[in-house]
Formats: sequence, C-alpha cells, structure tokens
Amino acid sequence: AALRLVGASARSVRRIAAGEALFGALLGLVAGAVLFLLLRELVGVVDLTNVSAYPSDMVPAPGLVALVVVAVPVSAVLVTLISLRSVAIEPLGVVRGGKQRKRRLWWRLVVPAAGIAILLLSGRIDADMGNDAVNVTAIAVGSALALIGLSALLPWLVEAAVGRLRGGPVPWQLAVRRLQLTSGTASRAVSGITVAVAGAVALQMMFASMHDEFNQITGQDPTRAQLTVHSMTGDGPLAQRMIDDFAGTEGVTKVIGTVQAYVTRPGGKNADGMTPTTELTIGTCATLRELAELRSCEDGDTFVSHTGSREQNDWVDTTARPGKPVNVGPDPDFNKGAKPVLWTLPKDTPTVQARRNPSGTKFDGIFATPGAVDIKMLDDASTSSWVKLDPNTPDADEHVRNAAARISPFLGVDSLKAVDRDKQYASIARGLQIGASVTMALIAASMLVSLMEQLRERKRLLAALTAFGTRRSSMAWSLLWQTAIPVALGLALAIAGGLGLGVVMTRMIGKSVTDWWSFIPLTGAGAAMVAAVTLLSLPPLRRMMRPDGLRTE
Repeated sequence: AALRLVGASARSVRRIAAGEALFGALLGLVAGAVLFLLLRELVGVVDLTNVSAYPSDMVPAPGLVALVVVAVPVSAVLVTLISLRSVAIEPLGVVRGGKQRKRRLWWRLVVPAAGIAILLLSGRIDADMGNDAVNVTAIAVGSALALIGLSALLPWLVEAAVGRLRGGPVPWQLAVRRLQLTSGTASRAVSGITVAVAGAVALQMMFASMHDEFNQITGQDPTRAQLTVHSMTGDGPLAQRMIDDFAGTEGVTKVIGTVQAYVTRPGGKNADGMTPTTELTIGTCATLRELAELRSCEDGDTFVSHTGSREQNDWVDTTARPGKPVNVGPDPDFNKGAKPVLWTLPKDTPTVQARRNPSGTKFDGIFATPGAVDIKMLDDASTSSWVKLDPNTPDADEHVRNAAARISPFLGVDSLKAVDRDKQYASIARGLQIGASVTMALIAASMLVSLMEQLRERKRLLAALTAFGTRRSSMAWSLLWQTAIPVALGLALAIAGGLGLGVVMTRMIGKSVTDWWSFIPLTGAGAAMVAAVTLLSLPPLRRMMRPDGLRTE
C-alpha cells in the first residue's frame, strides 16, 4: 500500500515483490552452497545405519546443480506472482475480509487417480524384458502424478478435518482456531512430509516383496564358527600351523582344521566306465566330532562317513572298503604312468553318520586321524579351518585375516552367515532409509522456520493473550497441537496413499505384498519431528509472549 501511495502501479508492486523474492532466492542459493561446502567436511563423522562417507564422495551431479540453480529462483518468482493475483493492493491499505471459498475435492481426486491409471496401463514388468520394453516415462509420470495428487489432497483434508472440530481444552481450541483460519499455511508446510513418506512407503513395500530374491538361506551356522580359512594346497604341518596360529590369535575361542584329498579304488574302472572315488578327510578327534557323530575317538582311528543318501552311500562304499587298500596317490586316469600309492583302510573301521560342518555341508568318505595315515602320502590335498570368534573382542576377524596372511598369502578367509544378503539390494534398502530420514529432517527444519515466522507475525497477539491471563503452558500446548494435527493428517494420507501406490507397483513386478507395516518407522520419525519442532519453538515463544510485545510505533 505504501508503494501504491507514492505512485507505483499494481503491476509495478508485483514486479517489486517478485524482485524481492528473486533476491531472497539467490541469497538462499549462495547460503546453501556455502553451508554445503562447510558441512561436507563433517560428513565423515556422521554414521547413518552403519553407513558413512568421505567428504570427497559428496559431489553433486552438475546437471542437478544447474537444475537447482535455475529452478529455485524461477519457482520463487512464479509463486510470488501467482500468490499476488488474489491480493488487491490499494494505496490506502484498504482491506476487505471476504469469505474464502471451500476447496473443491473432485479435481484433487483426478490427479492421483490418473497417476494410478497410467501405472496400471503401463503393464507388467518382467525380469526378462529389455530396457527398451519397459515404459520408463509412463512409470515416472504415473508415480509423480500419484504423489503430487496426495499433496493436492492434503489442503482439502486439513480444512475438512479442522472445520469440524469443536470444543475441548483451551490449548486445543487455540490450535484448532488458528488452523481453521490458516489451514493452507499448515498444509503447505506438511505437504513435503506427505510426498516423502508416501514415496518411501511405496518403495519399501516394493523392495520388501523382492526380499526373498536377494536373501538366500546359506545353511551355515555362525554360532559354531564365524570364519572359514581354506587353501588349495594342504599338508599336515600347514593344517597344524593354521590351528596353532589361529588358536593363539586375539579374539579366537576355538579352531578346527582338516586336510582333504580324493582317493580312488585300485583296479581300474567299474562297469560304468568310472573309477570309484571318494574323499579322505584327516583331522583331530576334536575336528572329526564337528563333522560326524562319533561315539568314541582316539588318535589312530578311522571312520567311513555316510551322509544319508543311499545312492551316495553305496558310491562311497565302493571305494571305502574296510580291510581293502585305496590309492592315495595320483589318479592313473589323469596321470598316465603314475604308480599308485596304496593305504589300507583298517578292518575294524566303523560307519558313522555325517553332520553338517559350520559351513553347512556334510563330508562323506573316509575320516582319519593323523595317527592313522601319513599325510605326506597324499598327492593333492587342500586345507580348511573353521574359526570361532569372541564377540566381545573388537576386530577379531581382522586379527584372523592378518594371521592367515602371515601363514600363507594363498589362504582365503570367508565369513559364515546364516543369510546371504545381496549387497546391492542391501545398499538400496539402506539408501531408502537414509534418504527418508534426511528428507524428514530437512522438512522439520523448514517447518521450524515457518513456525518461527508465524510466531513473529503474531507477536502482538501472543503478548495480548498473555496480558489477558493465558498461561504459558497453554500456549506451548497449543503450539504442539498446531504442529501435530497437520502432521498427523499428512502422515495418515501418506500412509494410505503410499500403501495404495506400493500395492500397484508391487503387482507391476509380479510380486505380492509381504510387508504391510513398512510405514511404522516413518510414523515414529514424524512423531519425533513434531516433538523436536515444538521444543525448539518454545524459547522464541516465551520471548514473544512478554508484555513489551504490545508496544507499537
């Protein structure tokens, strides 16, 4: 009005307002760039769900940077010009309070419905389809329309919900009345939460439905051992050194080790043209007890191990014949002219039932203790060890890896896991959690700034309420409800929309929904965000409720 009074036209005032918005947006870009460069140096100390990064990793894509640099000021100017279309700016500052029209629902339902329809019409996505066969544009447009439609539904939902609220305690009435007067402001602040939570819920539902494809039950038993160490070359001294060195390594509580080689039955091939072959496993009694069910064991004992398969057991018995020799030397089929190295399996060798080793496999064939067979007789052998770690010792697995490297550079060390998770799948799932958390934090900061501005605008009103005897606790509770009601409505809408979008996306990939409760962590994050925003806004609220807020010039 002051600008109009000194001769500016309404169009000039709008241009001036757009210029102010442009300057603020450019200043915000500069401030954001500076903050990014400063905070990037601290990213190394941040750990989100066991994920951290180096400052050098935080490099934005140039295309996205250019998009932000252009989109932020352009959006600020457009929003200002569009907002001022409904404002009459008169030279004398005349204000006429007109009754606001109720928001219409029908077109707000059309947008998400159109998005869902596009997704359904885009067809099913199969793993065998090539990139060209997948309509990426339709999927992107459909998802965007569905999420944008949710943000368009939120203002109507907030207006309809708070418009029906009546009565209650003083803090509740203060919050409800403020929302009834300015429901649009509250909706705009919460719309980001609605979109972020709905998108995160839908994606988590879709990835949860693919969980079984990326997680494989290994059959390994990490309660018996956490590491396995193996070498393609094996001999008795190496196996014993592995056991001794690992047993003396920090953080190791138990070690077992074996030397394994293939042995054949002398006398040529059978009727099927195959040379009967089985495996010879040499280990101490402590080791063999982990591999088979033994009633008794002493050094010098031997055993024939069966795994439970009749066909496989018969094949083992064609070679492992108590009282008969086996060839522990080179296989004549692959080494022409090689002489057999015979070792006789004792007559009193019992048959035992194999049990799964910590790696989840069963060994059959001949089991022997070091006193029963000279390991130097073996032609080609491999060495394996299983190591059990102390969970209270930090970096115990790294100590074992270092010990293995000192023994031989050809030793391989693998971790035992009950479930083998695909690293890329786990990375995507973890990225979704981190992205949702960071987005919620940014939205909380935006809500806090918006709430501070509203408190500053209502400084005189707050001081007047205090002068009339309104308790500070009532004002604090009203602030909490004023933040919590829109957030609760936004989260409810986001959960409903996210679940619906998640069902559609899950069916598009030919899966069924397996996790209907993926929204619970995000709901908890929303509640924590409301509490944080309210607590951070209490100090400025106390300052603005002082009596000097009634002064005016």
